[in-house]
Amino acid sequence: MVSAARIAAYLRKYLIAYVVLVVLIALSIGYYNAYFFEVHKGIIKNVILSLAIGTILPSMIQLRSEKMGKELRSKPKEVIITAVIIFIITPLLAMLFANHIGHRIVGIGYIAANSVPASSASVAYVMLAGGNIELATVLVILSVLIALFAAPTYVALFAQSVHVRLPITVLAQSVIIALLFPLILGQIIRYCFIIRKAKKPTQPSSEALGVRERLEDKIMKRIKPYLSIWTITFMLTLIGVLIANKARLLISKPSLALYIISAQLVIYAIVILSVIVASKVLNIEYRDHMAMVFISLTKNESVAAAMAVLAIGPTAAIPAALIPAIQPLVAILYISVAHIIKRILRETG
Repeated sequence: MVSAARIAAYLRKYLIAYVVLVVLIALSIGYYNAYFFEVHKGIIKNVILSLAIGTILPSMIQLRSEKMGKELRSKPKEVIITAVIIFIITPLLAMLFANHIGHRIVGIGYIAANSVPASSASVAYVMLAGGNIELATVLVILSVLIALFAAPTYVALFAQSVHVRLPITVLAQSVIIALLFPLILGQIIRYCFIIRKAKKPTQPSSEALGVRERLEDKIMKRIKPYLSIWTITFMLTLIGVLIANKARLLISKPSLALYIISAQLVIYAIVILSVIVASKVLNIEYRDHMAMVFISLTKNESVAAAMAVLAIGPTAAIPAALIPAIQPLVAILYISVAHIIKRILRETG
């Protein structure tokens, strides 16, 4: 029997191909069944929301929130730079591009897609690049907490600028359901089934804490492949439903999808260049640089999809469905040029 680890590795290896295949199939299904999606709007909305939360939950289970303090104290400049890129530079660039999308609702969804935090899955890219996993974990947790306030603020500001009324109560509800609820539930599951299981009835000491951490790592290593399979399966299904639901719009306006993807690639390029420049100027080492890049670059688009559907409607979730087609590709390409990045950063020393 094939192990869960091998299945998870296979799914990750060919993720880009699966996303493209799902998009193409969903376009065909959605185009020829547009009436079905039109008359079952309420059901489709609930399905999208359930799939989005299902995709988000495994990443929240893997967040090690207890490790925040140490890295925040020891890496202040790395934390500040990453927060500025995620929550100031990226959303402002998204606003610039969203003004030219040509569809107000999709534009609002594009802001949501660029205001959400990274997920714990982003840490996998950091690991593959030989980056600082502890720093990456802290940056993910911090980005989740800041996004609780930043994401609805940017969405509300842009909606107001394009004259779309979005009540603050609706935005607050969307953030609570899409981000806060999975975060709390994920941490409860983590505490009940991982941390408690790893605890030993011994007196607290540095040695006991070390044993506990090793036990936690062992448990996480065992269940991580299953969480990866869960995440990818839910994510592919979510993308399929989102694309199928708006297939007529995407096929009638192919320039819309092309613009969203092109704009996102420009944002990725600016983010990468910003982190490289900051790393050179401030003498940030390679391992920390890789943590900063991947947490700044990758977004949890399932959160954006859930927010968009709850606050506005499925049309606003189109960017969140398209961006996962290019996000892994950019991340993998950056890993492939890691030797060049090492050479660039070594010149700072």
